[in-house]
Amino acid sequence: MRERKLIAATLVAIALASGIYFAHAQWFGGNGNSRESLLRALPSDSSAVIYLDFEELRQTAIPRNLANWKAGANVDAEYKQFVGETGFDYERDLDRVAIAVQNSGAENHYFALADGKFDRKKIEAYLRKNGNNETRNGRQIFHLTPGIQGRAVSAAFLSNKRIAFGDAADLNAEIEAGRRDAGHAEWTERFERLAGSPMFALIRQDAAIGALLDTRAPGGIRSPQLVQLLNQLLWISIAGKPQGAGFQTVLEGECPNEATMRQLADFLNGITLMAQSGLNDPALRQKMDPAEREAYVQLFNSIEVTKLDRGTGKSVRLALLLTPETWSKVASSTVLTSPKMEPKEMQEESNLKSSPKNKKAGTKVPAKHQ
Repeated sequence: MRERKLIAATLVAIALASGIYFAHAQWFGGNGNSRESLLRALPSDSSAVIYLDFEELRQTAIPRNLANWKAGANVDAEYKQFVGETGFDYERDLDRVAIAVQNSGAENHYFALADGKFDRKKIEAYLRKNGNNETRNGRQIFHLTPGIQGRAVSAAFLSNKRIAFGDAADLNAEIEAGRRDAGHAEWTERFERLAGSPMFALIRQDAAIGALLDTRAPGGIRSPQLVQLLNQLLWISIAGKPQGAGFQTVLEGECPNEATMRQLADFLNGITLMAQSGLNDPALRQKMDPAEREAYVQLFNSIEVTKLDRGTGKSVRLALLLTPETWSKVASSTVLTSPKMEPKEMQEESNLKSSPKNKKAGTKVPAKHQ
């Protein structure tokens, strides 16, 4: 009898726990306006994803620093009108936004999801006034009149706290694509690694980022070797997180093999050492403002390069700390140029500072502090 009561009590406890779990999943899991649900609702065929958590960033010193930076700037007249008609101001009401960039041949398209405090009636009235609308799958899709660039933008409320918008031809198809399970696993795995970052960009490599950076880099710092290494990377992430009054930035590239990981780590350390050496050059010391030079010294001294081996893949991570003082000086300084160094010379410089003990997985290879 005692055993039967124990079994019955156990079954009741299991049933109760299961009921609580499924109720929680039903009411909170699928419908929550959370970071996870926002990222999970993006199309899995995206080339890149950009994420910003404004709600978290508002709790830091960043808004105050931005306010000081923008002091005296005029507010765009069209934006003032938009705020007046919709009651929505992104600095106050936007909680988080995720933007998926899709590379479709000759041009890129974007699809975005935003969570926030929306006055739905006012915003929908504004969208009707400035475009037209249709109903697809029971969902109202608003199409705004094309702007100066000739791109039409569509928008739709997914809930009172979430809105979708983008410039693709079929917004409803983009929304439905995010609901499908296929293809999300590889994105989700990397989103989880970035869970502690209120802002990040995650790029699935298409073998073009190296060439893109090379075309936009100042002539003195272009490097065919860096382009070649970047084009081998499988994924690239850039994440930022407030750290005290400063801002910690972490860049990570997933490598196809150990050789690429080692070469990229050595190359990045070589560049850092060269920059530190250049800042100590007597001629440059005389030309540079002392405060500006100190800002660059602090920036390069904060750099740490790490080689990571997660078992399933190998990566190189570069972390640096940007303080308000450093940012103020660097942003207002003139662009530093240096003689172009050939890849072979850069590799030799890097190899001089490399050590076999730094080839271990997960070993930090900090730049030398001056």
